[in-house]
Amino acid sequence: MDESRPRHQTRRLPLIIERPDLAHPVRRAFGLFATILAWLLWLAMWIPFLAALGRLLGYNLPEIYFPSQVSLHSFLSLIHILPTVVGLALGLLTLRFVWEKIRPRIGKPDERWRPLGVDRLATGLALDPERLAAWQSAQVLYVTHGPRGRVTDASTTRPDQPSRPD
Repeated sequence: MDESRPRHQTRRLPLIIERPDLAHPVRRAFGLFATILAWLLWLAMWIPFLAALGRLLGYNLPEIYFPSQVSLHSFLSLIHILPTVVGLALGLLTLRFVWEKIRPRIGKPDERWRPLGVDRLATGLALDPERLAAWQSAQVLYVTHGPRGRVTDASTTRPDQPSRPD
């Protein structure tokens, strides 16, 4: 009564990636065209390397197949600097990871090693501080969870049994 409920139950359609037949036909045709164009462009970018490799192996390729001054030696010179580039990239990734781990704690006291205290323990377990002594002496604790899975109540008596007067 205190919460509003939805008027219409919305039926969720599956994602387009799971059901491509639900996409509009023009969008599907454009996607196919863009994919083919991207694959052709990727293949075309290999032409200078393959032409340089062919010339190195002794094939006499016409100049039209090899329009630029790129040679296999320039590709091989990149291999000499590859370990340095990969090492720098891994170093930067490691530094970024360490910075992300350290940054939230810079300038703040370490919460993990703070003394717990009775009040903080009672608040964390959804107990009244007065009931904490009974909870600490109990062997079984019955916990009630809310709709999101958080602890809403904890007691030493079963929820379905009436509590005994102490």
